[in-house]
Amino acid sequence: MKSSFIWLINLYTGVLTVTVVLMTAFLIWSNIRNYNSEVLQAESTITTELSNSVSQNLQTTQQFANQLVANPETIENLNQYFSHSLMDYSDYATDRTISSGNYFFWPNESRLFLMMHPQVSKLKLQLANQKSVFIATPAKPGGQISTKRTNNEQDPFAITVPLINQYTLSTDGTLSITYNSQDLRKQLDQIKTVRPMQLFMQTTQNKSVFYYAGQSVSKQEQKRAKKAITRDQINQLKDYQVAQKSLPSGYTVMMVTNQHRVKQMIFKRILPLMMGGLLFLIILSSGLHFIFRRYQRQLKKIVDTVSHFGAGDLSTRVEVVSEQTDLKVLAEGINNMLEEIHEYVYTIYQLRISNQESNMRALQAQINPHFMSNTLEYIRMAALDANQPELAKVVYSFAALLRNNTDFSAQATLKEELSFVEKYIYLYQVRFPDRLAYQIKIAADVADIKLPKFSLQPIVENYFVHGVDFTRLNNALSIKVWQVGTQVNVVVINNGKTLTVNQVAKINREMRESNNVEKRTSIGLQNVYLRMKAYFGDSFDMTIGIENDGCVKVAMHFTNVEG
Repeated sequence: MKSSFIWLINLYTGVLTVTVVLMTAFLIWSNIRNYNSEVLQAESTITTELSNSVSQNLQTTQQFANQLVANPETIENLNQYFSHSLMDYSDYATDRTISSGNYFFWPNESRLFLMMHPQVSKLKLQLANQKSVFIATPAKPGGQISTKRTNNEQDPFAITVPLINQYTLSTDGTLSITYNSQDLRKQLDQIKTVRPMQLFMQTTQNKSVFYYAGQSVSKQEQKRAKKAITRDQINQLKDYQVAQKSLPSGYTVMMVTNQHRVKQMIFKRILPLMMGGLLFLIILSSGLHFIFRRYQRQLKKIVDTVSHFGAGDLSTRVEVVSEQTDLKVLAEGINNMLEEIHEYVYTIYQLRISNQESNMRALQAQINPHFMSNTLEYIRMAALDANQPELAKVVYSFAALLRNNTDFSAQATLKEELSFVEKYIYLYQVRFPDRLAYQIKIAADVADIKLPKFSLQPIVENYFVHGVDFTRLNNALSIKVWQVGTQVNVVVINNGKTLTVNQVAKINREMRESNNVEKRTSIGLQNVYLRMKAYFGDSFDMTIGIENDGCVKVAMHFTNVEG
């Protein structure tokens, strides 16, 4: 049965999670709704700004066009300008002034118009019976004749009106004035919701006179939209939304929006809300767990104690709380078990190598494996009931380690030996989760090869006793086993404390001296070498070496007599 405290923590955490999620969802919904309102407001602002600009520019252009057609002699004067050289035209204008009293010299009229209207960036005049076109700019206000026809040219914010003869009602030509749109574009740039938009303004003849692309619109998107507007297929663009507004002047404004860009903008707006909701949930959950920290702290102490014990600190014990709770019963049971295990382990490791097997069998007669397995299983189930899977896993690994130690078989397969080694390493990793990494790889074709039991564990233990440095964050251990032909290779590499050349030579020499067995009181490299040598014969060899990067390498190889 789950503890009432754990049940309360889960209940309160669930309620808080649902509450925070609902609040965050409401804020996100409100933010999206506000964005849609901003889009509508932006569309209204765009329509107003473009309408004012078009009306003002159209009025200026029409007034100048009316001025040119007000007098029939003006059109004739303009024809003379297009048909003669500037010098001949100057003579013509002078003669007409003398005869009529009205002075009209077209380059001066163009220069005066540009001077009075600084917002104009280009002036074009085309006569119906002329093949050339007159172009004037602020840099060249007097203008010049160009032989290029510009009927299909689209200038930014260009207003074109016909020159209608008031007497014959025929069209004598067209006047096109291009206006500087920098101020208008700056105003549009300040509207955030316009960033994914493209704006097209067209005349009543569907001719584009103004184009604007928001800051988030790519060159490829611009090219695609312009191509669609030219082919009158703008409403067929996939993943684009088109809003069309009519201006009082008869012009049409199309607002083309990439829906993918809109979703990106909305996501950027709601991301802080999502992160804020997540942070708020974390803070509330942390506060709730802080309230029940005594319970959690006691469970953590149990996990840490078992981990330290499994890592070799046999004197550690669980701190028993004074209150009569289920954790107190669990702590007392673990301490009793650890005390017994400590005594057994101490006895085993004090046995001499020469009579190790006989003493271990004698010790086996003293230990009741069934009692110890039941005790460890009780602890594991209690940990699961307390919602502590980490503790349960540690207890399971320790139990497996203990069962292997109390199983006094003389041989084991490579797979079984490495499984035992992995549990041994895991208990260290539980203690230092962020400071130790390990890797064990064994080829499938060597998994069932038998060798003397406890042949690899002393090598790993030697690393944890002499080589590892848990003040570092990059401790690493690698074990690889594979077979080439009939030769089996076992390589153990660690990046712990390195060795000098003299130390390596001394270890390799002493490891092979059988007369040192009686002088040793622990299972070490020499014991591994001698037992493996006796088992596999002359085909076995083991060496200690140093890699180029300073890592310590233990390499052994032997012939697979079974293969």
